[in-house]
Amino acid sequence: MERTGIEKIVELAAPNTKEIDGRTYTDKRIIPVERPRVKTLELTTLNSLVKLIREESANYIAPLIVQVSSYDAVEVFAGIQTADRKRENPYCCKAETVHIQFDQKLDYESMMIALKSKFVQTSELLELVKLLGSITERNSAQVSDDGFSQNVVVRKGIALKDNKTINPIVKLKPYRTFAEIDQPESEFLLRLSDGANVALYEADGGAWKLEARKRIADYLREALDGQKDILIVE
Repeated sequence: MERTGIEKIVELAAPNTKEIDGRTYTDKRIIPVERPRVKTLELTTLNSLVKLIREESANYIAPLIVQVSSYDAVEVFAGIQTADRKRENPYCCKAETVHIQFDQKLDYESMMIALKSKFVQTSELLELVKLLGSITERNSAQVSDDGFSQNVVVRKGIALKDNKTINPIVKLKPYRTFAEIDQPESEFLLRLSDGANVALYEADGGAWKLEARKRIADYLREALDGQKDILIVE
């Protein structure tokens, strides 16, 4: 094949571009070569996240954005790369939390175990545990007989060993976010029922999640104080 013919084929194969109203168009699909990016490192504690940011933040395009994306999660993104307008996502941090059975009935023993192992010990928690420990299940029958007929009255349900007032709303601090921060306190509706069952229903409309995010952001701001080019957002 002649040289001019080869040059003509190469010319036809090349993409043609045209500007229309300030935007550039091409008649061929061009796939960019992706720049290498680090694999996102998954963490479980805020302390480890702070250490890595302090050690490695200079390796990424500034500013480093630390986003508190949830009450139990933090994402870290680097600045925008000029070439492809993308960000690196070097770290993500997800809290290891325990499963707490809200909004369902549990027997007293299971509830007391949960309260002692999955909640921060507070004065109100201790009062609730003491209250549950004072409850007994009542199952009795009284019979009256006048010689002609018999009348039976059955009583079944729950009773307190001592006379106590049960407050239906209790304030507790479950372990629901990162261990490094003070667990948010929220209100719960306490319900006792026959069959020796008790349940806690969340009664704050999820406000604790907003408080948890705020506390995580405050913790990170204090821990990363003095670190340059760090932007913490909730």
